[in-house]
Amino acid sequence: MQSRVEFHDLNSINLPDTVPYAVLLPDGRGDSEPLPLCLMLMGGGGSRQNLADCQHLFERWWDNGSVPPMLLATPSAGMSYYIEDPAEGVRWESFLADEFVPHLRAQYNVTRERADTAITGISMGGYGALKTAFSRPEVFGVVAAMQPMVEPGFHDREIGERNRLHHLSGGPPRLIGPGRDRHLFELNNPASIARANAIRIRDTGLAIYIEAGDDDFVNAHDGAEFLHRVLWDLDLSHEYRLTRGADHGGPTMHPRMLAMYGWTGSAMTAPAPDESTGPTSREFLRAIRAQLIPLRDKATELDGTTSRRFGVF
Repeated sequence: MQSRVEFHDLNSINLPDTVPYAVLLPDGRGDSEPLPLCLMLMGGGGSRQNLADCQHLFERWWDNGSVPPMLLATPSAGMSYYIEDPAEGVRWESFLADEFVPHLRAQYNVTRERADTAITGISMGGYGALKTAFSRPEVFGVVAAMQPMVEPGFHDREIGERNRLHHLSGGPPRLIGPGRDRHLFELNNPASIARANAIRIRDTGLAIYIEAGDDDFVNAHDGAEFLHRVLWDLDLSHEYRLTRGADHGGPTMHPRMLAMYGWTGSAMTAPAPDESTGPTSREFLRAIRAQLIPLRDKATELDGTTSRRFGVF
């Protein structure tokens, strides 16, 4: 499938500077049904050019049907960590949710539906995607993060040197490095935001995907595992994958990206039930579940955690 990349700039009331951005649009779809909208947040130092560099990947995935067509949009974010820091006049979450998404909807034939609006990211971008979606679950229906730079703790005092390695690459001084504002860290911490907004996240049905490699050289898998356990304890449905032997880069990146964007596309487009299983199989499953309902209700009277999706350990 042929596609085109467009480069634009957007003035923002939430950020001090104009934001360059790129859009990747499948050709021939602009005048048909609205496309799903997917924000793609890049890692540290990334820019809109990175989306253009991924054009050949998405064209191949669209051609073979492994990823459904969608409009992808990437802002240039540098080393911003997509921070929300009102005291400094930097509000990346507000820009993405309140300005960027409405702007794209006004400029392109994309969905207005929350369920078909996704925010995704890799590394620093995964961190930004998670905290933005957890803060704004009424805007985004899907969030997917690959090797997100999440630190494994709710408070700065819980973070050891093992999980500050990425600080060496730089970032906002109030968030990254020895001058960190501990309160600002907590306000931007995806785990803290999920805990504060658990009811909203659950009620909106936000689809959540988290993936990391178990040989990540900056130990991003620690934060991914921590967040997985936080979401489990909060009883928030999510998909979590720890990829054996994968690093923070290298030859596993493209297959892992394919898995993430294939999952994102499926979550947005809500495919119809697999007819290959046949109606009999689905009816059988419904019958079995119906038989178990009284048993679950009885068990819930003895153990309230039975009604949860996830157990309490």
